[in-house]
Amino acid sequence: MIEIKNIIFANNNLNFLRCFFCFVNYLLPLRLKFANETFVILKDKKIKGLITLDKDSMSNTRFKITKLILEENSYSLAYELTNYVISRYRAMGATSFYAVVDNKQQDLLNVFKNELNFRNCAQEHLYKLNSLKGEFSLFLKPLKKENIKEVCSFYNDNINSFNRFLFSRETYQFRNKCRKYIFLNDSKDKILGYFEVATKNNFDYYINFSIDFSYNIYLLDALKFIYLKLKQKNKKFNLYIKVKDYFLNSKELIAILKENSFEFVSSSEILAKDYYRQIKDESLFKSTKIIFNDPTIA
Repeated sequence: MIEIKNIIFANNNLNFLRCFFCFVNYLLPLRLKFANETFVILKDKKIKGLITLDKDSMSNTRFKITKLILEENSYSLAYELTNYVISRYRAMGATSFYAVVDNKQQDLLNVFKNELNFRNCAQEHLYKLNSLKGEFSLFLKPLKKENIKEVCSFYNDNINSFNRFLFSRETYQFRNKCRKYIFLNDSKDKILGYFEVATKNNFDYYINFSIDFSYNIYLLDALKFIYLKLKQKNKKFNLYIKVKDYFLNSKELIAILKENSFEFVSSSEILAKDYYRQIKDESLFKSTKIIFNDPTIA
């Protein structure tokens, strides 16, 4: 017998406090959910798979699959598990779902493409910044409420037209908990760059950004500024830069990072299904074949 349940109804190892918050989150409509949500698939009362969905930058309609775990020889359950969760979220108002999968994880790519019918819509390239020396002439300013509308337009305008439907943002999505900076022109009346610094553990930081095509050269100055800001409060940390090729100037930005010896980490496919980050948990699985745990921020 196959069953699909929220993890709070299938895992007795959750502590009371976590179970309580997960249950409250489970009952809320999409726009009010405050945490990610995990569902498991059980066969004969044994957990065979797990999937976790998280809001993409606080979006109420776009969700990122951040975990997909299938026990060995349970690939056939991937469609049933994912289809159940997507159907549930669609009924609540969600319109698109996506996952970022490392190109080296061929088994996982095959599951998403062949079993789950996700389409490849873009690439995401991850680089690590180990250190930056030298002076910088660009000073970023913290994003203020009065600039949010303009930043939203700037961000969306820099996305390729054929990807804008899936990856564009609404103004409320720029009110997330990330550190946010903007780059203005000399007259202080035009947005030329937007930088968002996210972390889950206060050790690994990820920069999502958009910069005007004519000002690519200032990317290094912006990264130096952010690096020094983090260094003021953190003795040790890792800083990663995401370059997403659905932005108009992604090729030029990658070239700049390569020329300045940034450490290449990975290239991943962004797989999506639209309508309109390796872990081991012995309490759930005895043997795991496919593991997907996206460590980055949705």
